[in-house]
Amino acid sequence: MLTGEVRNKVDKIWTDIWAGGITNPLTVIEQITYLMFIRSLDEKELESESFEAISGEKQPKIFPQDEDGQNMRWSKFKNKDARIIYDIVSTKVFPFIKSMNGNNTSAFSRYMQDAIFLVPTPQVLQKIITGLDDLYEQDIKDLDMQGDLYEYMLSKLSTAGQNGQFRTPKQIRDMMVRLLAPTPDDKICDIITTKTIQFNYPILKAS
Repeated sequence: MLTGEVRNKVDKIWTDIWAGGITNPLTVIEQITYLMFIRSLDEKELESESFEAISGEKQPKIFPQDEDGQNMRWSKFKNKDARIIYDIVSTKVFPFIKSMNGNNTSAFSRYMQDAIFLVPTPQVLQKIITGLDDLYEQDIKDLDMQGDLYEYMLSKLSTAGQNGQFRTPKQIRDMMVRLLAPTPDDKICDIITTKTIQFNYPILKAS
């Protein structure tokens, strides 16, 4: 069971992503999940390294052992400048996890082949990473609460639907405006909410 503090921290991460321009709740969950997976890879690698140091037995490695490969690890890039983090995650880490299909590192890895990085800015990415790191290090460290986290995030989908937060993609909105060509004097009936909306701002008609 998640505490109120943990829920608040998840909500803060969610809000940071929302404020950054990702308004589709499914996309929010998807991007958070990818980053949680990236962090879990480094945790698994750290565990293997610790076991190897104690036992002297060589363990299989997830990340390439060269400098570029090691820089892809969460613990290596998380405290760097936001722009450097963004470059590493977008151009190196995501292509890496997309190529992990069949690696057997995790059952989840086979679903990474179609992963798309959609975090819009370095600042938003840094906030997500900082938020997740704080959550894992301070609140759920050594606790098996991954399932509870996913359950809570999924519960936000129904709330988002009730609040009308499933936004119509921009290209569809643009097409609708072109087809209807509304003017400031027109009224539009929202079929879903049955509310009549009066335009009170200038309409820019496409040329």
